[in-house]
Amino acid sequence: MLDLRIEVVARNELGAIVALVTPHGVVDAQSASSQIARGEASYVTGPDSYSRVPVRSISATGGAYLYANWDGTQRNNLHDLAAVRVRTPPAAEVGDALARTWSTRRGRVAALWERLRSGMASHSPR
Repeated sequence: MLDLRIEVVARNELGAIVALVTPHGVVDAQSASSQIARGEASYVTGPDSYSRVPVRSISATGGAYLYANWDGTQRNNLHDLAAVRVRTPPAAEVGDALARTWSTRRGRVAALWERLRSGMASHSPR
C-alpha cells in the first residue's frame, strides 16, 4: 500500500477540502476518501517533513470527509495545509452558460439544416 504525503489541499468556497496535492500529483478528495476506505492507499501529512500523521476518512451525513490531527486538538489540521480556494460557480451562472451554449448550438443546427434543405431543393428533379 502506498503512503502518499499530502503537501497542500485545495478547498472550495464553503471551506470543504476538494483536492489533495501529493508528490505524485493531484487527487480528488472523494477519490482519496474512497481509496482510504478500501485500503488501497494511505495518506499521511504533518506540520513538517518529520511528522507523519495518518489521514482518516470519516463518514458523515453529508458524505465522507478527510481528517488529520497532529496537534492534539479536535480540529481538522488538514485545513492548515490549504493554499488554494477553488471557485464554485453559482447555479444561476451555470444555468446561464448552459442556456447560451444550447442557444448557440440550436442556431448552428438550424443554419446547417437550412443549407442542407436548400442544397437538396436545388438538386431535386423537376
